[in-house]
Order: sequence, then C-alpha cells, then structure tokens
Amino acid sequence: MIRVEGGVIFVNHKTLLGSRQTMAGVEHALMGMKVGGYRKVRISPHLAYRDKGIPGLIPPDAVLICEIWLRDIVSVLP
Repeated sequence: MIRVEGGVIFVNHKTLLGSRQTMAGVEHALMGMKVGGYRKVRISPHLAYRDKGIPGLIPPDAVLICEIWLRDIVSVLP
C-alpha cells in the first residue's frame, strides 16, 4: 500500500531487485526482508518520484508512506 496525504493507493506489484522497476525507497525497504515480512516505511521524494510525481495520482515532491508485505521471493539464478 502506498499512502499520499489525502489519499490511498493500493499496489500489487512484482519487481526484480536492482532492475530499477520500482522506487529506490521501496527497493531499499525490501532488502533483508523475509517471506511473510511486513515493513512500514516513509519514503522521501528523492527516493520516490522527486519533483515530477505522477500526474493525477502523486503530487510533486510527495513524501510517501508505504506498507510492504513480502509475499514471495523467486530466485532468477539457475
């Protein structure tokens, strides 16, 4: 879940760590988590969407509150 002041955005997202598919702040938060783990993190704009935001969804320079539940880990190594 990602919460921005004045609203809530729910995200069900798969990501490959290190691929820059998701916010840097979320990647940092995922490091060291175990399956079934939970973290609530405050992500500064410089680790999220900076001064651009996402029009109509996340304002520029927004501080995000993210609640992360790690459901599964899949290795990409052979």
